[in-house]
Amino acid sequence: MLKRWALKIPVLLLLMSLAMNLMAATLVVKIDGVSKEQEQNIRSMLSLESLQSKAVASDSRLRYLYGKAENEISKALQPFGLYRPEISSQLTEGEQGWVAQFNITPGPVLLINTLDMQLLGEALQDDAFNKLFSGSPLRNGTPLIHSVYEDMKKKVNSLAAERGFYQGEFTEHRVEVDLVTYQANIVLHYDSGPRFRIGEVVFSESPLSDDFLMRYLPFKKGDPVQSGKLLDLQGALVDSDYFQRVEVRPLWGQAVGAQVPVEVTLDANKRTKYRAGIGYGTDTGARTTLGVTRRWVNKQGHQFNTQLRASEIRNNLAAEYSIPGLRPQQDRYAVNLSLNEENSDNVETSNRLLGVSWQKQQGRWQQVAALGFQQEDFTIGSETTQTTFLIPRISLSMVSTKDRLNVQNGYRLTLQALGGSDVLLSDTNFVQLRLGAKAVHSFTPKLRLLGRADVGLTFVDDFDKLPVSQRFFAGGDNSVRGYEYQSLSPKDDSGDGLGGQNLLVGSLEVDYRLKGNWGVATFIDAGNAFEGTDTDLHIGVGVGLRWFSPIGPVRIDLAIPQSGDENGIRLHLNLGPDL
Repeated sequence: MLKRWALKIPVLLLLMSLAMNLMAATLVVKIDGVSKEQEQNIRSMLSLESLQSKAVASDSRLRYLYGKAENEISKALQPFGLYRPEISSQLTEGEQGWVAQFNITPGPVLLINTLDMQLLGEALQDDAFNKLFSGSPLRNGTPLIHSVYEDMKKKVNSLAAERGFYQGEFTEHRVEVDLVTYQANIVLHYDSGPRFRIGEVVFSESPLSDDFLMRYLPFKKGDPVQSGKLLDLQGALVDSDYFQRVEVRPLWGQAVGAQVPVEVTLDANKRTKYRAGIGYGTDTGARTTLGVTRRWVNKQGHQFNTQLRASEIRNNLAAEYSIPGLRPQQDRYAVNLSLNEENSDNVETSNRLLGVSWQKQQGRWQQVAALGFQQEDFTIGSETTQTTFLIPRISLSMVSTKDRLNVQNGYRLTLQALGGSDVLLSDTNFVQLRLGAKAVHSFTPKLRLLGRADVGLTFVDDFDKLPVSQRFFAGGDNSVRGYEYQSLSPKDDSGDGLGGQNLLVGSLEVDYRLKGNWGVATFIDAGNAFEGTDTDLHIGVGVGLRWFSPIGPVRIDLAIPQSGDENGIRLHLNLGPDL
């Protein structure tokens, strides 16, 4: 009997303890009279805050912490220059529990009386340092805000590290507060010491020559050490695809005078990269991609890339040999060879292209100048035509967004001009201009507006000789949804699509992200390929389902044509980044 009761006693004690905790009153801390930022700092320093919304198990501990509160509040307001706050407080217990009420009158802000801020050393000759010191928010007669003072010190140290003042230090830094006169005195002396400069740049062993790698340097020997330039070098080498790991660091311990050697440690990627993929799109049907890239062919960083894309409608075999330019991260030259074949309900064509190109990155703009010799066979109705063209091409493109795989806001622009002349290996004279634009704007984290426009103009002497690959068609996943792929263009008497000299396509879409990575969309598309100014725009409207995958949105759309001979509902399936 006693043994049974002995076993029950711990359980009873535990239940009693739980019941007492449930019955204990909770604490609410209320703070009035200060800004949100000031209140946040007060609560971070207030010991009483540790009991906020919790059951008060000990009245004596509560009153002890409450007794410390006014002193803690006063200290919490000092970083804001408030050294004379008036605080009234009250601790009460009621039916709802304990309430600690603090009413605060912050009082006057303490002002800076004298500011002794000096810059010494070689930084006196540096415009960036002079701009920082002359633009400092610390001024005589302004409020003493401790965070502004500390932020100024951080900016000085950061700028020194960025601009090669490795030995820079504050020789004096202090804030003196006089509560009698209610004024502050600030002393801030910084001695930058010498400005260190780039010495020898040493690369670790790699499959590429040092002479080639030196072309990536955004600086030269004797230039000031700047952390931003070192990071630019690291980023350029990583982006080159030659290396899987790059580390750039100045060897401060090996400095000779004010010259610092720079060590670049490289860990090469595998020399050959293989790619394979499968997919499906309503424009192409089932498709597969196979590719091989030789990341470096020789020590000068030449690269070779070949790719096969096969689908039910389009097939493409392409090879490219690229040669880095004088600034490899900005420009490169290439020789291209491609074989293309397309057989859809509206287009039947095959062409061979041999070309050369020069690509340059200028800020956010990618510039391409190309020259291609093209032979193309195309069939319209029962007639097959063979054409030959030498086509110079210039294009500008840019993409502006923080994350291309998860676009919240951004845009894409593409401008292109090309042509041919019958005196330079082309069957007829033509000039063509193309403009493509797309923008994404988020109203909320879940609601986006997407707009798209494509415009094309062609000036040609003999349209019948213009290859199908240079004619315009509309309709399909990335054009006017609700219509078959490339079904919108002028037609011959038999109803076969001829393609158009001009193109005008526009789209507006709204999508809304539901739970997780799923979303819905609604859209309206309009456009056509046409001759002259007879646009006769065709319109498609519809709704869609979105899955925001790690490699870009998967789009499943149901679209209804609103004009023309087509009717019914058309399914469109597409995958890829919004921009």
